[in-house]
Amino acid sequence: MTKFAHLALALAAAALAACAGQPVISHGHVVEYYEPQMLGYPASKGGMYTEVTGNPFQAEKAALDRQVTEAFEVAHFGPKLAFFTEKPTDYSPAYRTVVLFNPAPNANAERLCSSPDRPQAPHATGEVGVMAALCSSESRLTSASGYVTGAKGPDDPAVGGLLRDLGFSLFPPAPGVRGDNTDIIIP
Repeated sequence: MTKFAHLALALAAAALAACAGQPVISHGHVVEYYEPQMLGYPASKGGMYTEVTGNPFQAEKAALDRQVTEAFEVAHFGPKLAFFTEKPTDYSPAYRTVVLFNPAPNANAERLCSSPDRPQAPHATGEVGVMAALCSSESRLTSASGYVTGAKGPDDPAVGGLLRDLGFSLFPPAPGVRGDNTDIIIP
């Protein structure tokens, strides 16, 4: 191999290593009538129910659920809002969030709100994929998906970063500006 080829390989490896642990939000969707003020309703009712499906770690699921709710509580625009995963018996949510870890390639963000079928892919060591939606009854208002590599567990700062970025994508500061519910790519 030439010196140039060795240098190119070293630079490529360094670039990949620099990306490890950096969350990537790859797709986002916001309906044109979404408003951050919509979060005032669940805030006035005590919080927003969050369904978490899947667990990419060996740790207890409760630790991952806690990471999701704590991240969303600090990563949204709108009023102060609590998130919880234990659904009270008398709770009838007008709004809820659905989070799917390690979504299968055929998982569809549009159906997260309306279908209990949430296909998962086998866990890839070191990579955590996630897809989520903000739902109004059975309709999707917003959705986002992303991933992070190099995560060791639910308390890993990389997982917290991914979930906060996901929260800011799910609960944006402004209404959607696209017509026809077109997906957008978030760099």
